[in-house]
Amino acid sequence: MPSHSTSPARKTALLLSAALMLAALLAGCNGNGNGGTDGDGPATSGQSSGSNTVVYDTNSGIHASGLGTVSGEPDIAVVSLGVEALRDTVAEARNDAARALAAVVEELRAAGVAEEDIRTARFSINPRYQYVRDGEQELLGFLVTNTLNVTLRDLGATGDVVDSAATAGGDLIRVQSVDFRIEDTVALEEEARVLAIEDAIEKADLYATQLDVTRGPLVSISEGSFDTFPVAEARFAVAAMDSAGPPTQFFGGELEVSVRVQAVFAIE
Repeated sequence: MPSHSTSPARKTALLLSAALMLAALLAGCNGNGNGGTDGDGPATSGQSSGSNTVVYDTNSGIHASGLGTVSGEPDIAVVSLGVEALRDTVAEARNDAARALAAVVEELRAAGVAEEDIRTARFSINPRYQYVRDGEQELLGFLVTNTLNVTLRDLGATGDVVDSAATAGGDLIRVQSVDFRIEDTVALEEEARVLAIEDAIEKADLYATQLDVTRGPLVSISEGSFDTFPVAEARFAVAAMDSAGPPTQFFGGELEVSVRVQAVFAIE
């Protein structure tokens, strides 16, 4: 039988052709039929073959803020009160202020205020001057200030406690503020968060409807701020009161707890 030989050039051509066919077959087996990953979806990037994971870009999509506000009744009152004594010497001012504050604290204890609910907020000793002719200063004396923050858990007794403290402190008493609060706001915060989320979703749906797009899944959400708004707050200074006069009255009203959120939704 006759024998046939293949030239080196022909061998090279055959090998190159086989390599190209193999590469084409491999490409056909690995293809996903989607023609690549260059889709036009505004919020989608990096979807891999054979995976359900979709990565959304938080810089695009529908951004909506939400606000949730709930109201609650205060259950404590924080009273800022104390004494001020202006005397010729530091010793005189300190002694008079100490005696007046001791009388105030005794009345607070007698009213049932717990020791842990009485806290020193400020203590200071300062010279007090007044200006005279030619810009000169004249020493008036020394001012001692001692202020307490007192937490009252019986709101109905707030007026009586303040009146008793004012009587005990005499002319040196100072009442800076009465602030009504809710001691534990966790439940109100959670309720406000739910309302804030609902508000953000409603806004996102409105934007999507008006712009003729479809709101996609949530991409990110963050809590912007948390606020408690006291409705009732009184600030004043009082002197000694006539025990025969009408009692001081306070009205706690309601408090508002607000939560703000910022949400981002994909566009489908």
